Amino acid sequence: MLRLALASRSQAATAAPLRSAGTRKVTAAAAPSAPPATDADVAALVSAFQDSRRLVVLTGAGCSTESGVPDYRSPQGAYSTGFKPMTHQQFLASPANRARYWARSFYGWPRFSATQPNAAHLALAELEQRGWVSGLVTQNVDRLHSAAGSRRVLELHGTTHRVICLGCGRTSPRSALQTQLAALNPAAAAHLAALLGRPVDPEAEREQALRVGSSGDNIRVAVSTPSAASPPSTTPASTPGSPSPGSSSSTFPPAPGSPPQQRPDGDVELADAGGGFAVPPCAACGGLLKPDVVFFGDNIAHEVKDRAAALVGSADALLVVGSSVQVFSAFRLVEAAKRAGARLVMVNVGPTRADKLADLKVEARAGEVMSRLARHPSLQLPKLC
Repeated sequence: MLRLALASRSQAATAAPLRSAGTRKVTAAAAPSAPPATDADVAALVSAFQDSRRLVVLTGAGCSTESGVPDYRSPQGAYSTGFKPMTHQQFLASPANRARYWARSFYGWPRFSATQPNAAHLALAELEQRGWVSGLVTQNVDRLHSAAGSRRVLELHGTTHRVICLGCGRTSPRSALQTQLAALNPAAAAHLAALLGRPVDPEAEREQALRVGSSGDNIRVAVSTPSAASPPSTTPASTPGSPSPGSSSSTFPPAPGSPPQQRPDGDVELADAGGGFAVPPCAACGGLLKPDVVFFGDNIAHEVKDRAAALVGSADALLVVGSSVQVFSAFRLVEAAKRAGARLVMVNVGPTRADKLADLKVEARAGEVMSRLARHPSLQLPKLC
């Protein structure tokens, strides 16, 4: 059973100004547009639940977009602005790359960690509690399923809420590292605090969410202590290819009243790639710290892969929610379920890699569909074994 790590009091205080942002309607701008499911669609999905002996769920980024977490591949996704996530090989290649990653993560963490579960997460947790869902495999690293109350959750790609040492394997809460990063980078910490303290402009935030952090939303990381005699500059951030700012400058994003827009994995874009940002070593062995997630170009641990295969292999129905199943680790699970004779049911906006394998597909938002299922009279009562 995976449980949500408790955040430190200092982290909770930092995130407090943003907690209301997770529930505002503007955060749904990250979700793809789609008409509501028809009554016939919902009835077919209800029948799939009723006819199954053991139904397992596989979720992807589309399950979290209604919480304001952008995905990668939809028209509103991060890839649409040319964003490319850091690969495992790039992270290991140089200290500068790791500084870049952790600086982006430092600025994005308060908002990302304050994100709240949406209707899809809450509905899946309710259906699990009533016995209709036997287990859940998620490709997401945001831990929103656990926050919603799901208990039988397997995080296929790990979680950003945990940090691992590549030397000794020791794990620690991401919230604790945020405190260390703030202590090592006081100018960045002051800069971030000023950003979080600004009043939120809902319209500016909505427009920014629709851009998913284009080059105009880049911010320059502060790496030196700003002078008490002069407030931080409000010069707009540089565009890609322009000279990096001097280490003595501290620049706010050009959109007044809005913190920088987060990326799917919780980081933000920095115009100067986080130059000069200090990152601590592992407290136990001095090794390199990395988020406990599977980066692009990395491999899923054999234990996790085996557990996912066993869970999916035990199902007679696999429900895919909010995933294009483009990542091979997820598609492999879908193929395995079909080979084992399971029925494949999909709820996703847009084409998927597994469309030809699906027995039933509903193209509608995850939150709308799953909440209607959880409220359906036939699924309100606990399932009889």
